[in-house]
Amino acid sequence: MAIQLTPKTRLADHREGLILLSCKECLHEREMPAAALARIIGWETRIVTALPRLRCSACGAHRAHVSVAYPRRPRGWSKHP
Repeated sequence: MAIQLTPKTRLADHREGLILLSCKECLHEREMPAAALARIIGWETRIVTALPRLRCSACGAHRAHVSVAYPRRPRGWSKHP
């Protein structure tokens, strides 16, 4: 389930999450760990302010929709087997 972002949301607020990027032009989608994006824009950057810098790798557009999701563990998964 994706979490919608507010204008004040920082990347540091979602350190363990996956950043879901989708292009508004060609509908290309990409999923990346928050740590990978943090290497580019930094942990304290607000995600909304970084949107103009993000470019679609398929069409080159600078129009992205961003949301955050967290990986789910499979059913029956046990931390201590």
